[in-house]
Amino acid sequence: MSETEQAPAASTAPGRLRRALPHSRRGRLSLVSALVLALAGAGLGTWVADTWPWPKDRYCWGAWEEDSGPGFLGDEAFGDDDDGSRTSKETAPTRERPIGRCKVSIASDFKSGYDGDKVTVDQQVSVEYGPVPKAAEARLTMIQDGFLGGDMVPLPDGLPGTVNERGGLLVLPESCDTQDGRPAVVTMHASGTYTSDSSSAQSDPAHLGGVRQAAVLLVAVANHGMEAAGCAPDDPLKVSSPVYDLPGERELIFSAGDVCGIRGLHLDTDKMEDQTGAATRDLQTCSVQGSRDGLAYLQLAMVAQPRLAAVFDGIVGERPVARGWRGTGSIGKKHAIVRADCAGRPATFLMGVSTDPGHLAAFANAAAARLGCAPIAPKGAAR
Repeated sequence: MSETEQAPAASTAPGRLRRALPHSRRGRLSLVSALVLALAGAGLGTWVADTWPWPKDRYCWGAWEEDSGPGFLGDEAFGDDDDGSRTSKETAPTRERPIGRCKVSIASDFKSGYDGDKVTVDQQVSVEYGPVPKAAEARLTMIQDGFLGGDMVPLPDGLPGTVNERGGLLVLPESCDTQDGRPAVVTMHASGTYTSDSSSAQSDPAHLGGVRQAAVLLVAVANHGMEAAGCAPDDPLKVSSPVYDLPGERELIFSAGDVCGIRGLHLDTDKMEDQTGAATRDLQTCSVQGSRDGLAYLQLAMVAQPRLAAVFDGIVGERPVARGWRGTGSIGKKHAIVRADCAGRPATFLMGVSTDPGHLAAFANAAAARLGCAPIAPKGAAR
C-alpha cells in the first residue's frame, strides 16, 4: 500500500484568485519558471515544450484524473483556504487476489470569510472492489443497508446496481465471480465533516458532481479494477444515458398515513420521515428514518434485476418465511429476505432495521401487485 500527496490544480472560479495557487503549487510553478528560463538559455527550450505541462495526477488505479470534473478532484474541494491537500491510499486488485481498496482524502484549514472562524474540512471518497461476503448477515448489511435505501436509484443503461449523489454499487459481470459463485461488486461512498470554531462537526461529504457523475465515476473505477483483476469484458462498461428515476423527497409520516405510499403499511409513530426511491420493474426501494436524528428505522427493497439479485444467491434458504408465504426466505434479528417467482422471474424482497413480519408482508404484497403477480404473504400477515 502506498500513499501519495497531491496538490490541487489552479482554479479560475470567480472570487478564488487568492487561493488559486496554494503554497505548494506556487512554489512548484516558481521553480518551473526558473527551470524553463535556465533550460531555454541552455538551448533546451524544445525539450521543455515537449514535456509541458506536468501530467495531471490520477487516483484509484488510474480511473480518475485531477481536475476532470467532480468537485473533489478539483481546486474547489479546498473552499476558500490558502492551502490544502489531496492524498490517496490504494491497493489495486490482482488476478491472484481480486480485492482492492482506494481512498481519496481532502484536508483543508482556512478562515471563514463570513465570520472569521477557523474552518476544518476533512472529506473522503472510498472505493472497495471484491466479492460479496459469505455470511448472510454481513452480506445483507453491506448491500441493503448501504445501497438499497430510499435515496438510491438504478444505474443508467441497464447496469446492475444503484447510485445516489454520495456513491453507489455496481455488480460486475460473471467473469469476475469467485469460484464458489459469489458475485464481485464495486462500491463507492463519499463522506466528510465540516468543523468551525463556533460549531461542532457537521456532515459535509465530498462532492461527486451529482447522481449521473457519481455513476460515471463508479463505472470508471470498476473498469480499471476489472482490468487489474484480469476479468474485464471485451467492451468496457459505460454510462451513456441520463439518470431518470431520481429519488423522492423525505416526507413526514403521520400516524394514520400509509408509509412509502403502500396501503396498509403503518408505523406507530409520527416522528419519522419516509423516502421512496425507484419503483421500476427491476427495483423498488423505500426507507424510514427519524425526522430529528435521521437514524434508520426501516429499510425496504424489491430487487428483480437478475444480476443485482444475484448478490443474494445462496443466502435465501430453502424454506418459506412462515406458513402460507410464497417462495423461500428467513427473518433474522436485523434483516429479512424472501425470494419468489413474480411476473415470470425471481424477485427478492428485503427488509432491514425493523424485522416486523407485518411490515415485510405489506411491502412485498404491494410490490408483487404492482408487478402483476400473486401475493407473497397470506391474507392477514400484513397488519
